[in-house]
Amino acid sequence: MDPTTRLRIATRIHFALLRHYGEDVAVSTLLRNGAPAREALWVCEASSHDELVQLARQFETATRQEARAVKLRERQARAETSHGAAPRDMVWSQDTSGFGLSRPLELTDAPASASGRWLKPSTWLRRSPPRIVG
Repeated sequence: MDPTTRLRIATRIHFALLRHYGEDVAVSTLLRNGAPAREALWVCEASSHDELVQLARQFETATRQEARAVKLRERQARAETSHGAAPRDMVWSQDTSGFGLSRPLELTDAPASASGRWLKPSTWLRRSPPRIVG
């Protein structure tokens, strides 16, 4: 479900109530689902305007769907924590400190190349064979 659905419907209800009845019901009031929001929805349902009736029904449906989605996410989160599977227990988390991957995944299984020796400080000061300039 789109998280902005309730916001869009609440905005339409706000402007429709303002246009038809001169009532200024704040969008945030509708989104809080308190007593003023229920009253505004009752006014919409009791009105003779098809648009208001339809918006009130859409808003109530979207509110129920969002509540179900929240409950489902909470249930899934509880199930994950009860099984001991924390988000860090994923396969990719072996190579991370919690702030992102320490090294790219494609480099973990790659064989060391000649340029890999350059990364070792102990090889920096070794003498190389003399150059012949001629």
